Parts: sequence; structure tokens; C-alpha cells
Amino acid sequence: MFVIALACLYHQKLPPEAGRFFLTISVCLRELLVFVLPFLLFSFVAVALSAIPKEGLLFILGLMLIILISNFVNILISGGVGFFILSGTKANIMPEAKTALSPLFEISLPHIAETTHSLFAGIFVGLINSLYPDKHVSLVISFLHDSVLKFMKKFFVPLVPLFVGGFLLKLFSEGRINGFVENNSKTCLMMCGFLWCYLALWLMTAAAFKFRRAAEIFKTTFPAIVTAFSTMSSAAALPFSLEAAEKNTGDKVLSDAVMPLTLNFHMVGDTILVPIMSMTVMAAFNHPLPTVSNFIMFGVFFVLNKFAGGGVPSGTIMVTIPVLKTYLGFDDAMIAFIVAFYGIIDPIATSGNVSANGFFVIIFQKIRNYIKGIKNCRKTTKKEV
Repeated sequence: MFVIALACLYHQKLPPEAGRFFLTISVCLRELLVFVLPFLLFSFVAVALSAIPKEGLLFILGLMLIILISNFVNILISGGVGFFILSGTKANIMPEAKTALSPLFEISLPHIAETTHSLFAGIFVGLINSLYPDKHVSLVISFLHDSVLKFMKKFFVPLVPLFVGGFLLKLFSEGRINGFVENNSKTCLMMCGFLWCYLALWLMTAAAFKFRRAAEIFKTTFPAIVTAFSTMSSAAALPFSLEAAEKNTGDKVLSDAVMPLTLNFHMVGDTILVPIMSMTVMAAFNHPLPTVSNFIMFGVFFVLNKFAGGGVPSGTIMVTIPVLKTYLGFDDAMIAFIVAFYGIIDPIATSGNVSANGFFVIIFQKIRNYIKGIKNCRKTTKKEV
């Protein structure tokens, strides 16, 4: 938000060479991020899967499968809502650039691997290392994970304002960004309103559509939601989430097993808001909305990449950049804009993630109890026979 304000206020006062200087920094940081992302995806997924104990592999994989399905369904629903919202409102179409602002120079780093290949390699290595643990493999992927995490937290994330700022200066100087917030405020309000309605449905499902029970669940979960909104961190809200989950389920073991995993991977707020945000930016840049097949592919890899975003500040949008480029056709300016857009909407997305996970653990308990009931019924029937 601060970067957007500065770019808006001072872009006309900056000499062209200063704008080119900041754009050069942004372009170099983008190239650096593209270089690092394959290592991030591979190491984060491999470490996460390697940490699964063999005896708990089926439980964790089952939970991950439910999370994957939930995230993907959320994206499909969000996509449908996004198409509906944008078809009924006029997004501000940015005018064509009057003058092109170019960087002073560009760097070209080698692309080690495609992000999709890195992702699947991480899944393969992680699962194999979970089933057949090898200390050397564990040391390598842990070292890679820690190195990438340190780079992101200590170097790249603090420079995100510069990463965004240079591209925003380009947009402002070319006259392509004026009026976006004003003309798309209705879309943003509708997007957030839909998220809150969707979360209310999750709450009512967890409460078996009993209003008194829903009020109790919400009251217990509220401290975690407030913490998430104010800190923009699901991790900061985890102690409150664990306490609420234990109270709402009456099962500490289940809460301790489910909540930390959903913390990083099951993000209802992101899976609802990011697709609509993406389409809003596409419409604003006069870019055609995605075809159904492209949107489905975007959804598939957006969901898979969620397993690599945990632990990295703004990890959701960072690991989504190659997916946005590949399947939705985002260019550098659009990437910069959605990163800034995400920074504004992050408190709402994070609180949405935390509240949904508080409701999810209750729904998951109901599903598990239902499956147990079926198994016990079959055992009883076999004994009687």
C-alpha cells in the first residue's frame, strides 16, 4: 500500500532516468525470482512430504488429498463467480502506453528447470524419502530448503517493495493505471463479500446448520481470525487456532494433527480471492479472460504450488507467478500489479484462511467419524454372519 502511494504521488516528479533505474532493479529481481523458484518448489515439497512418518503416511496423504480437492473446488467456484462478476461490471481498461519506459539493462540467469518439473520432482523425492528414509537425501533437501527460505526471508521479501515499485512506476509513467481502484472498487467489494458468504456456508456446514452451534464455533474461532487479520500471518494465529479446534472438536490429538498441516496448505481465502483478482487484473489490462481449459490448468498448478508457499512471506503470490505467466498470460506489469493488489487484500485472505481451517477441522472430524462408523458396521455384519 505504501509503495503504491509513493508511486502514485511522486512518479511525475521523478526524472525518466530514475524511473528506468528502479525498473531495472525490478527486472533484475524478477529474473532472480524466476531462477530461485524451481529450487523453492522442489525443496519445500520434498521436505514437507519427507517429514511424514511411514506409519502416518495414509492419514496424512488422505488429509492432503482432501485439502487438494477442497482447494481445487474453491478455485473452480471462484472462477465461475469471477466470470459472473466481470460480465456484469465494467472493469477499468487501462489505456495503451503513451511512452514506453525501459530498464537500463537486463540480466539473464539460466533457468535450471521448469517449475512444473521441479514440483513433480519434489513430490517424487519426498514420497520416496518418506517410505524409505535416507539421511543423505534428507540432509540435501533440508539444506536446500533452509538456504532458499533464508534467501527469501532475508533478501528477496525485504526487497519486494522495490520489486513492485519499479513496475508500478512504469505503469504510472505510461498512463496505464489511473482510475483502477476507483473503477474496480465495486468488483473488489463483491469479491470480498462473496468470500464472507462462502465462509458463512462453511461455518453452517460445520455446525450442521444449527445457528446456536454456529455462534459457539465462531465465538471460539474469533481470536484466531482477529490475530490473522491484524498480523497477516496464519502462523501467528496458530496457537489460537489449535485452542479453538480442541474446544470445537473435543479431540486434542486430531486438532494437533490437522491444524498445522492446514496452516500452510489449505487456504480458502487465497483460493477464492486470487482467481477473481487475477481476472480483474486481466480485464483491466484489456487482456482476454482465460478459456475454461486454461483456467482449469491454472487451478491445478495453483493448488499444487500451495504446498511450496508455506513459510515464505507472501509465498502464495510468489509461487503463483509462473502459473499466472504460463496459463493466464500475465506480463511483468500485470505481475507487479497483482503482487501489490495481493498486499492490500492479504489481511482479508489470511483471516479467511484461518477461519475456514477452524471450520474445516470440525468437518474433517465428521467425515472421519462417518468412515469409522461404516467400517464398524461392516465388522459387526461380518461377525453376525
